[in-house]
Amino acid sequence: MKNFFTLIVLNGTCALALANSDSGHHEDLIPWTTVFYQTINVTMLLAGLIYFGRKPITAFFKGKKDSFIAASEKSASVRKTAEHTQMEIKIRLTKLESTADESIARAKAEAADIRKALLAEAEALSRRIQKEAEAAAKLEIEKAKNSLRQQLLQESVENSRNNLAAKVSSADHQRLQGDFIDNIEAVQP
Repeated sequence: MKNFFTLIVLNGTCALALANSDSGHHEDLIPWTTVFYQTINVTMLLAGLIYFGRKPITAFFKGKKDSFIAASEKSASVRKTAEHTQMEIKIRLTKLESTADESIARAKAEAADIRKALLAEAEALSRRIQKEAEAAAKLEIEKAKNSLRQQLLQESVENSRNNLAAKVSSADHQRLQGDFIDNIEAVQP
C-alpha cells in the first residue's frame, strides 16, 4: 500500500512538472498531455480505491444488510407475538363478557347466602344477649331480696333491742344476766 501511495504522488508530481513546462506557450489548444496524465492519475486512484477498499466496503454493506435482516426478523417476531397476545386478550374479553351475567348472578346468590348467615348469626346473638340479660336481672333481683332481708333483720333486731330496753326492767335484766352466766357455767366443765 505504501508503494501505491508513492506511485500516486510521483505520478502527480510528474504531471505537474509537464504541465508547467508547457506553460510558456499560450496557445488555445487543449493540453492533451495534462488531460492524459490527470486521467491516468484518476484511474490509478480509482483502481487503488477499488482494490484496497473493496473488501472493507463490501464487508460494511454486508454487515448493514445482515443487521437490517436481523431487525426485520426481530420485528416480524415481535409483531407475531403481539398478534398472538391480542388474540388471547380478545378471547379472554369475549369469555368475560359472556360470563358477566353468570358472574353477577353468582355474586347475588353469594350475597344472599351471606345475608342469611348474618341474619341467623344476629338472631342467635340476640337470643344469647336476651338470656344473659334475663340471668343478670334474676341475679340483681336476688341481690335486692337479700339486701332487703338483711335490712329487715337489722331493723327487727334494732326494734327488738329498743323494745327490750324499754320494756325490760333492771330486775329482769339482772335475772337474765344471772341465767346467762348459769348457762355458760353449765356448758363449761
